[in-house]
Amino acid sequence: MNAMRGALIPMKALAEAKMRLADVLDRHEREELALAMLSDVINACTESGCFDVIGVVSSDSDVFWHARELGAKPIAEPATLSGLNESLTFAQRYMARRIAVSELVILPADIPLARAEDVTAIVAALEGPGDRAALVRARDGGTNALALRPPELLPMRFGAASADAHAAEARQRSVETIMLDLPRVAFDVDAPEDLEALASMSAGAATRGWLDARAHFAPGHAG
Repeated sequence: MNAMRGALIPMKALAEAKMRLADVLDRHEREELALAMLSDVINACTESGCFDVIGVVSSDSDVFWHARELGAKPIAEPATLSGLNESLTFAQRYMARRIAVSELVILPADIPLARAEDVTAIVAALEGPGDRAALVRARDGGTNALALRPPELLPMRFGAASADAHAAEARQRSVETIMLDLPRVAFDVDAPEDLEALASMSAGAATRGWLDARAHFAPGHAG
């Protein structure tokens, strides 16, 4: 039996997306930006050619339609779950037990700089014998990529200082963990200053299209 590899991308309901940007973007703009960034992450995974399945876990039917149009598999989050880690744990088990992936790469939906070669580097870090984990630390100490073989190797510890929390879980299990330095993956969009910085960066096509449609975020704008 050939081994299967999966990507998993968690996505909030659109009404709750990017609330820290509420001072600079209205709800419609935040929803459009969230979907644009999700598009770029899915496309980076697809273009890498690394995955048999790309799952998007969410409670939002609009997110499901969007994911499906891009060739990803929607995974419906049960209404009884609360928070990112419960949602990811559910999807982690689904990917491992229902789809039977042997390797899993978890990526957030808000890393619009990520490219196919970054995804390939994350997957390559799992090469070698035995159980393995690899992660990319976000700029704020969170986890912007977590790769696992087998897919349920570590519990989900996303949140503040989660890179250290995931690394600690791996040490407790004597699991080799590769810490990857991938600046494009480490950059996520949470706060207004991130959005301003993004305007002068090489974002994915969908996010760049969103930015280009808004002159006040264009590079060099003095406002």
